Amino acid sequence: MRRRPPPRPTAPIRLAAGLLTVLALGAGCGGEPGPGTAPPPAVSAAASEFGGTDLAWVQLMIPMDEQLLPVLDLVRTKAADPALVALAGELRGTYDQEIPRLRALSDQAGLPKDNPHAGHKMPGLVDADLLARLRAGTGPQFEQQAVATLREHLDQLRNLATSELANGTSPAVKTLAEQVAKTRGDASARLPKG
Repeated sequence: MRRRPPPRPTAPIRLAAGLLTVLALGAGCGGEPGPGTAPPPAVSAAASEFGGTDLAWVQLMIPMDEQLLPVLDLVRTKAADPALVALAGELRGTYDQEIPRLRALSDQAGLPKDNPHAGHKMPGLVDADLLARLRAGTGPQFEQQAVATLREHLDQLRNLATSELANGTSPAVKTLAEQVAKTRGDASARLPKG
């Protein structure tokens, strides 16, 4: 009897697994300290609540949120569609409340302050080139590009939150991921079609 191969993981799960690998390599996991190297600090009870998926999700969510803020501000000042302007304002409020919560989780987990995703090109992450194109855009062309940017971002965050909910271990991180999945799904559904 032939055995079926195991199913391939979905894109968000593959992304989370890839992020975990990056985090593990970046943290120097897997080896003993070399001569003259201090041993790693003991993990506190608070930090031990965080699994690899939790850490990867928090570390990715901070730049994902922060790098969308200028886009939301552009939409609020340049878009003609009042519903799109209102949605950008609501999202700005959501992100302004969420970023401090993510930073607090990052601090609690003992993650570094720097952005390990600086300069990365990935779905939903607004990079300098995309932001420059949005700043240069006007009229309907700007709105179309802004809606496409928001849709990709919101859908990616919903997917990443779903992956965290399925694979994470930290109750605090999962609570925030549940809110992200809901708010981003609701916001994506409100974007203009087209």
